[in-house]
Amino acid sequence: MTIELESQAAAAEEEETKLMAASAAHLKTSAALRVLALAASLAAAVVVATNRQDRWGITVTFRMFAVWEAFVGINLAFAAYSALTAIFVRRLVSKHWLHHADQLAVNLQAASTAGAGAVGSVAMWGNQPSGWFAVCRLYSLYCDRGAVSLALAFVSFAALGVATTLSRFPRAPPPTPASSR
Repeated sequence: MTIELESQAAAAEEEETKLMAASAAHLKTSAALRVLALAASLAAAVVVATNRQDRWGITVTFRMFAVWEAFVGINLAFAAYSALTAIFVRRLVSKHWLHHADQLAVNLQAASTAGAGAVGSVAMWGNQPSGWFAVCRLYSLYCDRGAVSLALAFVSFAALGVATTLSRFPRAPPPTPASSR
């Protein structure tokens, strides 16, 4: 067992802090991915929230399905999270909890997209054994917009998924000539 002096402990702590500091390219990439996730998830929420189609006196909106309501809510929360982490990425990149918060956000987005996709699949092709008929033949515009919103949600999921990987392994800036001595 070795005994460390206070100066050695301070130097080791300073070195660890330097290793956790991210390079400028890493910060720009992470911020850009988070802004992409913000834009795509916000667009997905707006497309679903404004989606409606009338046919034979029956109006179909996202409010008819709990999974689409949850999809809109989670996409709005995902957009807010992406915006906040994009704004404060320089301060947050060295925090260990950022990766875990990113994972939680990505998993919630994946779950809401999967749930909405499952309902959309039944609407598109039906499920004859359970008595569900394909309604997208009657409400094709509504279903097409739903498919666009699912694609947007997948883009936001993928963008923050890559940013999550970056938050797990922040790249240190290259050493400066003065610090390499």
